[in-house]
Amino acid sequence: MSDSTTTSQPILRYQRERTLDQVPGFGTGLQVNLGPDRHAYVALSPCEMTVYFDNPEHALHYDLEGRLLKTAEPNTSLRRGLSHKFLATRKRTSDEGGGIERKVIVGAEVDAVVATARAQLTEVLTHIYRGATDIEFGKPSVHQAVEQLTPILEKAEHFGVEAAFAHVHRFNEIYGRVAILPPDQYNALVLQATEGCAYGSCLYCELYRGLFHQRKTTPEFRDHVREAIAFHGEGLRARRSIFLGEANALALPQETLLEFFDVLNENFVFPPADQETVPARWWLGSKTQFDGVSSFLDLFTGRQHTTEDFKALRERGLRRVYIGLESGSEALLEWLCKPSTPERVHSCVHALKQAGIHVGIIVLLGAGGLAFDMVHRKKTAELINELGLGAGDYIYFSPLVIYRNSRYEEQTRALNVERLTAQQLDEQEQAIRAGLRFDEQRGRPYLARYEVDTFVY
Repeated sequence: MSDSTTTSQPILRYQRERTLDQVPGFGTGLQVNLGPDRHAYVALSPCEMTVYFDNPEHALHYDLEGRLLKTAEPNTSLRRGLSHKFLATRKRTSDEGGGIERKVIVGAEVDAVVATARAQLTEVLTHIYRGATDIEFGKPSVHQAVEQLTPILEKAEHFGVEAAFAHVHRFNEIYGRVAILPPDQYNALVLQATEGCAYGSCLYCELYRGLFHQRKTTPEFRDHVREAIAFHGEGLRARRSIFLGEANALALPQETLLEFFDVLNENFVFPPADQETVPARWWLGSKTQFDGVSSFLDLFTGRQHTTEDFKALRERGLRRVYIGLESGSEALLEWLCKPSTPERVHSCVHALKQAGIHVGIIVLLGAGGLAFDMVHRKKTAELINELGLGAGDYIYFSPLVIYRNSRYEEQTRALNVERLTAQQLDEQEQAIRAGLRFDEQRGRPYLARYEVDTFVY
């Protein structure tokens, strides 16, 4: 066909109201005829490449290094993490009661998805190589689309099971693993200042059990950042923020943190400290610009940071700090072997807010079972109401995960502690939510569930 954006062929639809060539985010697109009643549309955005198929209807998403990110069908998706695990998300039918079902899949099932996606890309590339007879449409032109898309398609077509294993091996060398992130940071670039947890004795937590806690030196952290940048490559264009890991990086001494944040500023660009909101155009499609740095912080490890400490970190990019509140009940915290107190939470959040840093609060649903249910509801809502949270802050409700043969399971069995059912967990969450009060001038924080057992990075 001629080298133009016009065609008599129908363009695949993105939504009912528009076709794929009309999506503003897709600067480059190429529609290919795969055979009778089968077409593919390859689209390039500033952060990924997507291949849409119409029969059967599904899509493949790749980062700009050609690594498979996600497959999607109507009501179903599989998101691949860098660790080569998939998070499967499915919309339940009305007969099943509705809602969303999530589960993590690993092993041969993951390999099969990667292999199938590779075969589908091989077919698309074969038709593109044939040229005008099979190419139906190009945006901004056929020639330009083929020129821009073919190199990325060839990278993606190379990403089979063997390449995926090599990629995971390198991921393990750099990260070892990424245990957990807050939900709004799932798309962050993780950089590990520490490994494991400095405390590691909370009764309910198995995320870092058996891991030796280590702190990187400044030269080690600089090397780690350099290796992570090289590993992610063009995939950095899809990452929005930076998460400083692992469990409690902000418990490091202030002078060490300042050195680490200086390393971050050597490699990345953050918005000015006085900029309240960061538009997507700031970070989207950029390998070096991020909307800020976030991290976890407990309230009992190391020296407690002051408002001035936090201000110095904000000047270097810190924008949000996540605190595992778990409960507002001091009795429950003691039972959970967590050496925190409501007073420490209040003091720390006040210092963070005074420094202009947003806060993420995590509430542990079901902790202590029925014995602590009512006091947990009451004291947690009361404490959160005292923290002065508002727009830009987060409150997460995280259902307790009880691991087999864990210390929590052993203790609750020994003490005959009755666990909360799924319905009772929901009731506890709704009771805490109902007890929350927010100031109209500060606005309302974002409230959501936090399912740690379906985390994939």
